[in-house]
Amino acid sequence: MDLDAIFRLIERAEQSAFTRIEVQQGDLKVVLERGAQESIPVTAYTPQQLLAQAETQQQEERNAVRAPISGVFYLAKEPGAEPFVQAGSKVHKGDTLCIIEAMKTMNEIRAPKDCVIAGILVSDGATISAGDVLFLLGEGS
Repeated sequence: MDLDAIFRLIERAEQSAFTRIEVQQGDLKVVLERGAQESIPVTAYTPQQLLAQAETQQQEERNAVRAPISGVFYLAKEPGAEPFVQAGSKVHKGDTLCIIEAMKTMNEIRAPKDCVIAGILVSDGATISAGDVLFLLGEGS
């Protein structure tokens, strides 16, 4: 790479949105950077750590009850009634956990397995979107 090629590279880089360009040809390496360089923390993970992290995420997903539809979240059948569940409640597969009102229809959300309610992540009467995590489940019954 000759000096003219390097200057052409600089001109092209100035016209682009890139903030860093590296070009290597043989033993010659050209690095072009512009703007303030920000420090980005980099963490190295071993394959075992990545596998453990993936397994943890899969476990959390298995223990999450997500909203199948958007609507209004209710913990009880009607205002003033006892909630279907509370944190620490033991439930069986098929028990009602909450109701989601969507388009004037009350949709019961049921427990996917025998478990303990580890946490309720939504407030009664809150508007939710499909996919929102409503409950975290623990093991046992």
